[in-house]
Amino acid sequence: MSLTAAQVNNSNNTKTFVTALVANGGLLVVEVAAFVVLKNRLGRIYSPRTFLPPPAKRAHELPVSWWRWLPALLVESPRDVINNNGLDAYMTLRYLKMLIWIFLVFTISTFLVIVPVDIVGIPSSSSTDPLQRLTWTNIPGTKEDEKRLSAHLIMMYLLTFFVLFMIRREMLHFVDVRHKFLISKSHSRLAQARTVLIVNVPEELANEHDLRLFASFVPGGIDRVWMYRDTKKLNKLFQRRQDACKKLEAAESDVLKHATKAWRNKELEHRKMQKKKKQDEEQGDTPLELPEVPPRELLDELVPEDDRPKHRTGFLGLFGKKVETIPWCTDEIAKLNREIAETRQHTGKGKFLGSVFIRCNLQLGAHVLAQCVSYHQPLAMKDKWMETSPKDIVWENLDDGALEMTGRYVTSWIATIGLIIAWGFPVAFIGTLSQINTLCQQVHWLNWVCTAPNPVPGIIQGILPPVLLAILFALLPLVLRLLAWYECIPRYSLMSISVYRRFFLFLLIHGFLIVTLSSTFTTLVHQIINNPTSTVQNLAAQLPSASLFFLTYMVTQGLAGAGAALAQLFPIVIHFVRKWFLGRTPRQAYSVTFLMPSTDFGLLLPRLSLLAVIGFVYSVLNPSKLIKHLLGYSMFYLAFKFLLTQVYDQPDESETGGMYFPISMSNLFVGLYIAQVCLACLFFLKASVSPSSAVAEGVLMLVLIAITAMAQMMITRSFQPITDFLPMSLATKKMAKRYEKHQQKHGGPVTPNEELNLDIFRQHSTLRSVRRRVTRLPRQLDRTLFSLKEKVKEEGERLAAPRSAKSAKQKMLEEQQREAEAQAKQEAAEQEAAAMFEEADEEEEVERDPQQKAAEEAVMDDLKNGDAPELYHKPSTSAKASKKSKKASKQSGSRQSKVDPAAPVDLSDEDVSSDEEEEQDDHAFDHPSTYVEQPWIWIPKDRLGLSKLLVDDLHASGVDASDLGAVMDKKGIVEVTRNPPDEEWYGGNDL
Repeated sequence: MSLTAAQVNNSNNTKTFVTALVANGGLLVVEVAAFVVLKNRLGRIYSPRTFLPPPAKRAHELPVSWWRWLPALLVESPRDVINNNGLDAYMTLRYLKMLIWIFLVFTISTFLVIVPVDIVGIPSSSSTDPLQRLTWTNIPGTKEDEKRLSAHLIMMYLLTFFVLFMIRREMLHFVDVRHKFLISKSHSRLAQARTVLIVNVPEELANEHDLRLFASFVPGGIDRVWMYRDTKKLNKLFQRRQDACKKLEAAESDVLKHATKAWRNKELEHRKMQKKKKQDEEQGDTPLELPEVPPRELLDELVPEDDRPKHRTGFLGLFGKKVETIPWCTDEIAKLNREIAETRQHTGKGKFLGSVFIRCNLQLGAHVLAQCVSYHQPLAMKDKWMETSPKDIVWENLDDGALEMTGRYVTSWIATIGLIIAWGFPVAFIGTLSQINTLCQQVHWLNWVCTAPNPVPGIIQGILPPVLLAILFALLPLVLRLLAWYECIPRYSLMSISVYRRFFLFLLIHGFLIVTLSSTFTTLVHQIINNPTSTVQNLAAQLPSASLFFLTYMVTQGLAGAGAALAQLFPIVIHFVRKWFLGRTPRQAYSVTFLMPSTDFGLLLPRLSLLAVIGFVYSVLNPSKLIKHLLGYSMFYLAFKFLLTQVYDQPDESETGGMYFPISMSNLFVGLYIAQVCLACLFFLKASVSPSSAVAEGVLMLVLIAITAMAQMMITRSFQPITDFLPMSLATKKMAKRYEKHQQKHGGPVTPNEELNLDIFRQHSTLRSVRRRVTRLPRQLDRTLFSLKEKVKEEGERLAAPRSAKSAKQKMLEEQQREAEAQAKQEAAEQEAAAMFEEADEEEEVERDPQQKAAEEAVMDDLKNGDAPELYHKPSTSAKASKKSKKASKQSGSRQSKVDPAAPVDLSDEDVSSDEEEEQDDHAFDHPSTYVEQPWIWIPKDRLGLSKLLVDDLHASGVDASDLGAVMDKKGIVEVTRNPPDEEWYGGNDL
């Protein structure tokens, strides 16, 4: 106790770092050990992608050995991630890999140059802290050592040029992969690849005819137009029905669970009674049999009316009349079904709200439409978005005008800035804790912290601040997402990008700048008040001494954080909590059993970028940090490669095509700027010792800042146009290959003269129109031939004698039926195809060129030969495929992650044939309230057979329900074997 706070100040830095390193290193060992032990025992947690998705999107199983999984994971191609989780996931791994190479070069070069310059020839007595000897502050401020500073300048130049080279290299790779992704077979066939969302459309274009006329310049023409109209009344009815269905489903499951437990108690009492009776030893227990009473009486006996679910009809279920849930919800749903059906008949007459969805015939046409200047009035039709998916739409944000959206945008960012200011106070307190050893010298009642026995000072100063900072920033995304929602962003994926920008700004200001200031608050506050213009210089001067917090922060994030992501201990707890306590209904059990987790790149990448910024800033000021960055990013790469290949399942509708990556590249420039500005300030602060050399070095740093800014402008100017949209050179080349392939198949090779007059867009549009209408022929013919089949069947049944063999007349009738069906199908196909071409001629009012005539004649020949379904209709293995698409379209309004399966992404140059395009959905961009049917009430089957009674009661009341695929065991736990019965089962989920 004889030591003072000043005497232990220097040694506390080392204690703090060692404590943080030991604690987080030990935690990393525990997390990795838990992962190795549990990996092969909890497949649902650690390898769900190997069996839950459809076969085309499953991952390869890793070896079960405790160590062989690591080399197998490392050698697995990262491009396989694109097949399973899209381009966003692949570019995230690419970003981590790039940072590993950057910090590997940083570490090697600085340890070869900067560390010897900071240590060799300098007496150890100048700094008693071993960590401080590796920093800029270890260089004495004498003229003899001024040459040492030039090494930092040279290394900053070299490292900056290396980072610029890596950024340009990775951007070239990104645009190449993105272009291949956009024109890949699996992506270009999707309707969203050809759909453009336009907002703030004026009333002048508030009808489909004028919109088609406006878009008549688009290559290939327009396929379909959706106009968003006012359906507020219908939306409220629809939401009320959704809420009532959810409440009814929970109530039905509660009733069955109560009945199951009541019957189980009867069985237990029955067993106790049998044990009391004197029976022969050889006689076994007889189970309790169900009484021979109607199911309704059994239900009333097991679940009396007083025990059935009840709720209040008022606000949040806290006020209002108390009613029995099941009959009230049943009547409410039946009434809402009738009201919704009646209201839907008038949805086309609603007020136009200024948003339209235009689906083009060609992918290139959609990109051309999205880039054009659309209207001659300010702000009108200014905002257009490509790659629009129905599940990605925020319908509530489509009804605002241009001025309102602009005002909301400005207000949202003003609120963000205000939140940044208010957030500074708790962050400053956390930063102050990281320098508690300095604070306790001036605040005497804190002396006990500095003089406390180990490891108390290290825990307070090294572990507590990073943990508190992580908790504080975990709450921040919720607020930022609300601000992005308020901004009227019309897509969830774009909202995530907006959260990315705001979150990185918060992390940069509070996770770096404020922490740096607050960690030296006791020494800086007086200087800042007296001379506020020197804040930048003061900040730069304190950066080397403030590196302790970031050193421990990187240890916490890079070691324990990456290990936690790999071990998934917290997701394990959440999974079993949901399974045991929240899996009361079949839909809840389905989400727990089958739906895989996902990650939000809008929250993940800002954290990774902040660590890179910190590493850039301290690269030459404190090279010891670079080892932690290299190790941390290596662990992050290993963890997220495992998660993105074996665990995560990113929703297809949230895919941005890698658009997070350019933002991440701009974050790296921020790190370069801060490092260069701070180093320039440090050089100028040395001017009092060596004016000539320090000023020259400071000026050279300013020159480097200018070079970096010019490099960023050049990279942005070069890559932004080809990043956002599909280049015409690739799209037209793709179309030409498609036309040449068709000509070689039907009309022979294309001659050079024909290529000069080739209108590939018109050819594709005509053939697409023919194909789309031909694909509808089977459904039309089915309705036409149905009556004929019924008549023949009735005639055969009338003439056939009961229980006798087929008569000759019956056989003749069956033969006539088959001939009539074949003839009717051929005639209808020929007439329909001829009508298509006549109608196309009338609409276009132009003469078809020889290539177009040849294509049409090829279509007619195929129809006459009976080959239309094979050539112009996507083959399916059964009628279940078409039913699947209809069911999926009905559910497209809900944001469930995996209703629609996605094909694996093939980045090869092989063209996708036109007959592989996604089946069109007429309701794709209508509001869900206008077409989505009532979700079936999913009830689990119980062993008493009461579920059938409940399903029949609901059907009798006009409510759709089913007990397919869900079972309740004798303990009342619900298990499911498929997705909800109102959604078509598409395979996978082999449990």
